[in-house]
Amino acid sequence: MSTDEAVARVQAGTAQIMSYMSEMGVDPKLMELALSYDKSDMRYLSASEMAELRVTNVAATQSSVDTSQVPTRPNPPPALDASAKQQLESAAVAFIKGLIEHHGDNADLALAQVQTSYAGTVDYYGKLTDLNAIIEDKRTYFQRWPERGYNVRDNSVMVTCANDRCMVSGTYDWIVRSLPRHKQAKGAANFSYTIAIGSNPKIIAETSKVQR
Repeated sequence: MSTDEAVARVQAGTAQIMSYMSEMGVDPKLMELALSYDKSDMRYLSASEMAELRVTNVAATQSSVDTSQVPTRPNPPPALDASAKQQLESAAVAFIKGLIEHHGDNADLALAQVQTSYAGTVDYYGKLTDLNAIIEDKRTYFQRWPERGYNVRDNSVMVTCANDRCMVSGTYDWIVRSLPRHKQAKGAANFSYTIAIGSNPKIIAETSKVQR
């Protein structure tokens, strides 16, 4: 199959998994954890991790209680009505699209947006990273490529919101230049961000991969 078709199938499969996880009351962070490992690797969850991610319903220390009084499934938060859900998803997409495309601004503006958009600690390309380290990583990249342009493909974007999290994924085209180094590069990349929803939304996970 073509690259575009493969990406579309992966995105559709991810959306179905996220929908099922939401139905079961599982924390969407489980998907972030799963996607951070290579296809040839395997990650086993500890009992405490399964309880924290709501994969299991009862913590190991509760095994001695009367399980007849334990609900068979965790109580999910009240479901959003269709209109509210659509508004939340649209806001999440606009938040991420703006972040990506404003990475093409001058370095000071782009870094200021990173400062206000990210949580203090982020699952950054599969590794828990503090905000200061993320800012330095992006600063180095911006200095290497002073001229940058990013354009999110609207028809590629997928968003899934569950509990207090929204995951936004898709594809963007990019071009970067450095006149002092006489260098230019361009291409496309697949991206995935997870946002903690609240009065002040923050990115808690980010990953992307340049298409070959």
